[in-house]
Amino acid sequence: MIGFALPLRNMTALALAAAALVCAGLVALPGRADAAQSVAVTQPVVGQALFDDFNYTDYTDPRITQRGWTLKSGQGGPGVPGATWRPQDITFATESGNSILSLRSGSNGTASGTTQTEIYQQRKFHRGTYAARVQFSDAPAFGPDGDRMVQTFFTITPLNYPMDPDYGELDFEYLPNGGWGIPGSALLATSWETYQEDPWQSVAVTTQERASFAGWHDLVITVDTERIDYYIDGRQFASHTEPYLPETSMGIRFNHWLIDLLGTNSKRSRAYDQRVDYVYHLKDQVLTPAQVQGVVNDYRARGVSFEDTV
Repeated sequence: MIGFALPLRNMTALALAAAALVCAGLVALPGRADAAQSVAVTQPVVGQALFDDFNYTDYTDPRITQRGWTLKSGQGGPGVPGATWRPQDITFATESGNSILSLRSGSNGTASGTTQTEIYQQRKFHRGTYAARVQFSDAPAFGPDGDRMVQTFFTITPLNYPMDPDYGELDFEYLPNGGWGIPGSALLATSWETYQEDPWQSVAVTTQERASFAGWHDLVITVDTERIDYYIDGRQFASHTEPYLPETSMGIRFNHWLIDLLGTNSKRSRAYDQRVDYVYHLKDQVLTPAQVQGVVNDYRARGVSFEDTV
């Protein structure tokens, strides 16, 4: 849901109308592909992996870019036209012994006074397991409530031309105050095959659950040659199949932004926080959420705050 392909985020309302909305309680599909095999619970997890505990000092820490991350700056989609992406609003702190990444975004009711945040990893991930522990927020850290925020964990491929068949995008998006025709809090899992902006056309499927998801959650996305599965806190949230499987490598991203300035008419400054505990990817292997937690616990028990062998 990011990069230069981000203008599509502003079109998600239309995509939701065009895409099939799938019930959250989906039945598991039989079989898994050889390209991404399920790992038995008793097996040690061995393979090419990325793990980042976000143990950095601040947004200027040189290790951030050395480890393949970019903090978005300047202007451009998605979000409010004229808003600014501010790297300095990405901060790091320690909580209960764990280092935490925070993305703070907000507004004063004007485009020029709207700030958004995004951090993204280089494009080199395809099939396998993606995981992150993310804290969503319903209420602002300060100021009046009501803005239509989007808090995310997702993967994405650049769109090289309209309806590019090699485009791919797998999204977890949380709307604390609704948006895109949704009246209240909702969590969305969307798998994209492709799209074009003008005239708008998309090939995408969305599963949504309308409820508050404020607080910490374990998010897992698994991809093989047959399907994409989304999990939250160990529960299967969605399962999508062809034509939505990603064909090429993707980047991993987190961003936090405003859909528009229509959620509230207040001109008082306000800001919302999205926080991230860790991110993990295992190449070409499908893990269960329990296995992911075991891997993360092992990294931390060994004092490993970063690894990248992908």
